[in-house]
This record gives sequence, C-alpha cells and structure tokens, in this order.
Amino acid sequence: MPRKPALGPETAGATLVIPGETDRLASLYARAQGEGGKVVLWAGGDAPNQMDWLKTAFESRFPGVTLDVTVDLSKFHDLRIDQELAAGTLTPDVAMLQTTFDFDKWKARDVLLRYKPIGFARQKKGYADPDGAYVTAYNNAFVPTYASVRLPAERYPTRFADYLKPAFKGKLVLTYPHDDDAVLYVYDKLERRYGSGFLRALAAQKPNFLRGTAAPAASVGTDSIGSLGNLTGYATDSDTPAGYFIPTDEPFIVWNQRAAIFKAARHPATAKLLLSYLGSAEFQSSYGGWRARADVGEAPGLPPLESLKNVDVHDFTRWMADRQRVASLRRHMAEIFGPVRGESPLRDPALMSLLGLTANDIVALPEPDLPIY
Repeated sequence: MPRKPALGPETAGATLVIPGETDRLASLYARAQGEGGKVVLWAGGDAPNQMDWLKTAFESRFPGVTLDVTVDLSKFHDLRIDQELAAGTLTPDVAMLQTTFDFDKWKARDVLLRYKPIGFARQKKGYADPDGAYVTAYNNAFVPTYASVRLPAERYPTRFADYLKPAFKGKLVLTYPHDDDAVLYVYDKLERRYGSGFLRALAAQKPNFLRGTAAPAASVGTDSIGSLGNLTGYATDSDTPAGYFIPTDEPFIVWNQRAAIFKAARHPATAKLLLSYLGSAEFQSSYGGWRARADVGEAPGLPPLESLKNVDVHDFTRWMADRQRVASLRRHMAEIFGPVRGESPLRDPALMSLLGLTANDIVALPEPDLPIY
C-alpha cells in the first residue's frame, strides 16, 4: 500500500470529523496520487462556477489532486455520456446529476462501478443503491424567494398565491418550467394542488422568463428592472438582497443529487476518493443544504427534512422515471407560458453577466443536436 501522504486542512465548517473515516480518506488519497491525482467530474448545473466550492474544498483537503469539473445541464450531460459510452470514448470518471432516472438506466446497462464509499451505510433510507451503483452526494432544493431589500416586511410573500398579487405583476423573474425538470416538478405540483387557473394567473403576471435557475435567483432584489420574486430560487444568507421561505403546507422540491463512478473511468482510484469524500461525515456536516447522511444533522437554519410533510425526495425520483409524462408536461407548460427562448444558460453571455461572469468563463459545449430524454 502506498505511504499515506499528509492531508490538507479539514473542510471548513465541518462539525463532525470521524478519525476512522479520515484514516480511510488518507489511504484513498495515497492511491489517488499513485494513479496521477486527477478525477474528471461532470456535474449538473446551470452556471459554470456552481461547482467551484466543491473543487476548492476537495483540492484543499487533498493537495496535489485535481478535480476537473465541468458543469452543464444534466439533460445535456446524460446525452453526451450515452454517446461516449456507445463510442467507447468516455470522458467523465464520475457523473453527479439531477436526472435520477439515468442512474437506474446505467445500472441496468451494467456501466456503473459497484462501489460503497465512506458513509455508504449512513446514507438516509433510499438515498443509495443497495448494490453500490450510486449514492446521493447531497440534496438540492428550490424555494420561493423575494426581494427583501425592495419590499416592506409586511408584504413579504408567505404562500405561492402571494406572487399573484398586483405588486408582483411584471416583477417576477422565473425559470422556464419546461426547460428544467426540477422546476417542472414544482409547477406540476402547484397545478395539481390549485388547478390550471393558478398557472394561467401566473402567466398573466407577465413574468420575465430566463433559462436556468442561477440567473433568476441572482436577479431578485438586484437587477435593473426591479424583480421582486422567484418561485424556484435558492435558500440564501440573511445578508443577501433576497429572502426566502420554506413552504410548510404547499409543494416545493428537495431532490437527491446522485453520483456514480463509471466502469470505464480512467481514474478509478481518484474517483473513489471523490465519492468517499462526499460521503464522509466531514463533508456532509459542512454542507449548507439538506444532507445525505442521517447522522450529521441538518445545516443551521434548515428544519429536519423528515419533519416536512409536504416534500418527498423519493416522489421526485418516481416522477422523473415517467419520461413520457414529463415530456407531456413540457408541452403543456409551453402552451401556457410560450416556448423556451434563448441560448443555454451555460453559453449565454447576457445571463452569465447577471452572475458576474463573462464570455471568457464559457466552458460548456453547444447544446446537443438530439432530443432530450
């Protein structure tokens, strides 16, 4: 076994570091260095800098190891992965995507490496494949947001219906629901709860639709048109221009961001280090969203996920598996809100400028010339 190298500093914000796990990470680190010290991750997202935090944390903890991460929409990553698998030219060692159905498909095709990383036994129920084909890296969520710097406290929205009030007309900045399946899920649940009249009333508010979720989230409370709200934004810090609320009896979404190593990975040892780091108590207890492990608690300010009766991560997974219905819902939303317009948020300089990025930050490939799943 290679000599264990010295680890970098513990992950910032970690509240639980288990010595036995740290020893295992050190051993995996040594193997990764012996392999060349690089892992290629294709991660789902809609801004090129969305995984910078993970790259920084991983490379700091394991000096000399490179996390080569490319962010793109999950619905584009999976198409390219399937093409490369068929051609025998796979680029990523690890995929970490929103498209949960892909992992079951890839497991059935026997293209995933069976590996149970650190923390596997501590994953919450249903979060990991029993055979080790995939795990949940962490949970992502969308919550309603509002411009706390532009609204008096008594006018902060507390329910989705509040966004239909006159004050929000022409002042909503939203993601096209038919361009992001997680957003589509929220709109589907809202329509099931309140009827199609709710969505048509939302359309009558004349919202400003943008591609991706990052640009709308960044626009609330900061843009030049006075955007006041977003139905599928991010939980934010208290010192930002946008506030948020967690619905208590209305639908919203938390989903498992699954991760897996491919059998064809060119850097399997470093890929195992990455998945074990993601599964460790150290990483999980530092993560600022809802976590995948059952023994680390939740991030400050977030209620235990299991205490929320109006959200079910496994419901989203089941919903995602019915691709025929998802496609039908996309067409339905296009009828209500109109077609998706604009370039991919990973390649649109105007959208990237809302995030403080420039055309020089574009790394994503052009959109695949194939129908999405």
